Amino acid sequence: MSLMASYLFVLLPFVILVIVKFAQDQSNELLLLSDWSIASSIIYGQLIVKLTTALAATSKSKKMPGITFNITLLVCLGLAINIVVYVLMLVMPSQNIGIIQLILFVIASGFHFVYGAAVYHINKEQPVT
Repeated sequence: MSLMASYLFVLLPFVILVIVKFAQDQSNELLLLSDWSIASSIIYGQLIVKLTTALAATSKSKKMPGITFNITLLVCLGLAINIVVYVLMLVMPSQNIGIIQLILFVIASGFHFVYGAAVYHINKEQPVT
């Protein structure tokens, strides 16, 4: 439930934005907003912080190659790609880049729940101090 609660704060600005754009009869501009890439980058940044904090706090043994791979995945395929798409949308906005942004946002949303569940399980195994 806490994963869904935190995700609602990611979605809230977009719900408001969609309502405003539809009210202004500008729904066709939704794909041309760079906000989708910014939100995706924020999701990945939060995941990196949550995951590294949970891993640092746990006393369980860790498999460093797996940790390295997962952090690299979040940084390279998460942050870096979304920042590149964000810049592309700013300098040469197009419907195609907008669609890519939406796809990347959906992927980031999936990562939010997958990695968020992993962090929950890591934190659950720690004694409360």
